[in-house]
Amino acid sequence: MSETTKSPAQVINDLTDQVRLLRQDVAILTATATTKKEAAALRASVKASVEEAHDRSAKVLRRAEQVINEIHHATLAAARDGATKGVAGLQDEVRAAANRMRLEALKGSRQALYWSGGVFAVAGGLVALGALLGVLGHFWLQGRADARAFGEHPKIFCKGAGGELMTSPAGDDACVIWLEPPKAGN
Repeated sequence: MSETTKSPAQVINDLTDQVRLLRQDVAILTATATTKKEAAALRASVKASVEEAHDRSAKVLRRAEQVINEIHHATLAAARDGATKGVAGLQDEVRAAANRMRLEALKGSRQALYWSGGVFAVAGGLVALGALLGVLGHFWLQGRADARAFGEHPKIFCKGAGGELMTSPAGDDACVIWLEPPKAGN
């Protein structure tokens, strides 16, 4: 059968129990020893056992410190790996959210363009209607404006309107527009 590994605390407890039992045995043997030579040998044996137990406990403590350091490093590595995986997962989620926002922004800009295109079409139609009304008004008022200008300044506009400047027998100036031009013989 294989032995199960003992923890450092269990090993120290076992060694402490063995030392205690050895001390009891030494005390009993010292009390019952018949010679000083046997007692000295027994003390030397106990002292060697105590030194051996002390050395073993020091080795156990060093090994316990090594195990604690290894566990600490393993825990740090596991935490680092977990954090790395968590950050990578968050990066994927952030990218997916950014892509969704980009798509929504494109949809919004398309709708804005569609609606603004409708506004521009209506505005363009109104501008075209205004221009048409302006041209028609210009043609309609053009004749009246020309007649008024001709009436106010006949000397300036007479020749441009196809007339001739003449002086009447009474000495008044006139602009004459012939409905039928005079014949050369009259």
